[in-house]
Amino acid sequence: MKGPRPNGERISDKNGFWAASVCLISVAHLHVYLAVGRHLPFAYEAVWLAVGVASVISSYAAHRIAPLRPVLGWMPLNAALHRCGACWNVFVILASCLLFASRAAPAVGRMPLDARFALSCAVSFAVCVYGLVEGSVVRTVQAEIRTKKLPRGRRLRIAHLSDLHIGPFMFFSFADRVARAVKSASPDLVAITGDIVDGPVGDDAGIFPRYAPFADKFGEMADAPLGAWAVPGNHDYYDGFGNSRDFMKRARIKLLRTEKADLGDIVLAGADDMDHKTWSETPRMTKSEELLESLTEAERGKFVVLMRHRPKIEATTVGLFDLQLSGHTHGGQMFPLPSSRHRIPGRPRGLLALGRGAYLCVTNGAGFVGPPMRFFAPAEIVVIDLIGE
Repeated sequence: MKGPRPNGERISDKNGFWAASVCLISVAHLHVYLAVGRHLPFAYEAVWLAVGVASVISSYAAHRIAPLRPVLGWMPLNAALHRCGACWNVFVILASCLLFASRAAPAVGRMPLDARFALSCAVSFAVCVYGLVEGSVVRTVQAEIRTKKLPRGRRLRIAHLSDLHIGPFMFFSFADRVARAVKSASPDLVAITGDIVDGPVGDDAGIFPRYAPFADKFGEMADAPLGAWAVPGNHDYYDGFGNSRDFMKRARIKLLRTEKADLGDIVLAGADDMDHKTWSETPRMTKSEELLESLTEAERGKFVVLMRHRPKIEATTVGLFDLQLSGHTHGGQMFPLPSSRHRIPGRPRGLLALGRGAYLCVTNGAGFVGPPMRFFAPAEIVVIDLIGE
């Protein structure tokens, strides 16, 4: 019996997503217009309507012109449409919500309409600026795990990063900051838990020239003593896994797809995305369960690191690994806006003890999806020191 394949269709490829998005954005623009815009001079009213219409269609247009990239080369217009349109839409939606809520606030509700509108826009603008700033900064989070599975006094450092989402909306300067943060940590091992790329980064002829510098920059992480290793995430499949694989190959990132590697003091196991829903040939056992069950007695005596994109924990596997590294959630990315990437119940971000000597580390990720904003979920790399005792 075989389960679903890890590749699939992203939510932004579905017509229902765009219908809901256009409806939400249109309602927000209409609310602001009916409340304030129609009372403005005609010139301002026309500008507001023009910007509103352009922002509604901008992200959709950016998404639809992306397939032309292999023919026309990289187009800055693609990134500009997506970034500007998405940021404006967040601003208007938040301003609309604040304007609506202001009527219920006793002190604010008595203010003139234009004053309430100005206040709503000022707060929304401040929040958006904060989100853009937080989304552009990469922090380093330190963690420590003591274990008897390493020689006493041995310190092994892992740099864990995830969800880079390298694609048309990432600037090289941001990629450089991430790579430099990893390099400055001087890790023994770099572990990347999926969603390395997002969008077509190549074709049958290889990596597009636009992305070669990105691959070469991240290739510097492979100079770590134990190298750079990765598992695929869901976004690595959406535009053809061959593109993702070619990018990782150029970046000298070793790929584990339901495989394991003995690295001396530790064993690295890599579950492909959705392995926990894919049945192996063994009855009533998923491929990820089978992967961990395949560890030999000698391998189980070493510190076992499981890399898995989604922070999914199978009860039968707790105790078969010592540390699971995961991402996918983005820490919520845009709290309090609804997101499929909000932390999974029972799996908070950060380092969590699971019992039986096992730990789970869920990172916010280093990149972003959608608007280049983060709210109370900063981009990060997690540096984990394994210390023998």
